[in-house]
Amino acid sequence: MKRPLPISQNVRVFVTAATIAAAVVGCAAAGNDGTGAAGMGGAGAGGTACTLADVNKIFMSTTTPANTGCTVINACHDNAGTAAGLDLTTAGWQNMLVGHAPSATAGTLKSMCAGMSLVYLNAGSSPATGLFLDKLNPAKDSPCGAKMPNLPPPLTTQQFACVQSFANTLTK
Repeated sequence: MKRPLPISQNVRVFVTAATIAAAVVGCAAAGNDGTGAAGMGGAGAGGTACTLADVNKIFMSTTTPANTGCTVINACHDNAGTAAGLDLTTAGWQNMLVGHAPSATAGTLKSMCAGMSLVYLNAGSSPATGLFLDKLNPAKDSPCGAKMPNLPPPLTTQQFACVQSFANTLTK
């Protein structure tokens, strides 16, 4: 009886990385229906700030296949905080942005921005500023780590305007 050839560690790492990459692809397209901020047209109706629900539509996909978006379980910003310890799914996630810095120890995929004296959102900034917005802004380079969404396409200008307007309500 022949024994199967052992699979090299490099092949295992490649297969694992390819599987995660395939799951993450949905992050970039989550909620992107081509009309702007998840169909919200940017900053909200009548120029008002986008709501948490609007921003969640950008970050979380409700379309098939299931489990796509920026919150892919075991790959992105899921309820376990897999990516950099940043959970974008649990109720109240937005309250963990103002004045909070990325953790050096949280998440399976560690933050490359931890220990850099950067916070997700700067308290009292108007308009809102911080790492969270810098990493999402399609017009800026990320100050550290990967640009978000990690895989193309980036947020549209309208989607980012929605996220920015929502962040502005958090930093007042």
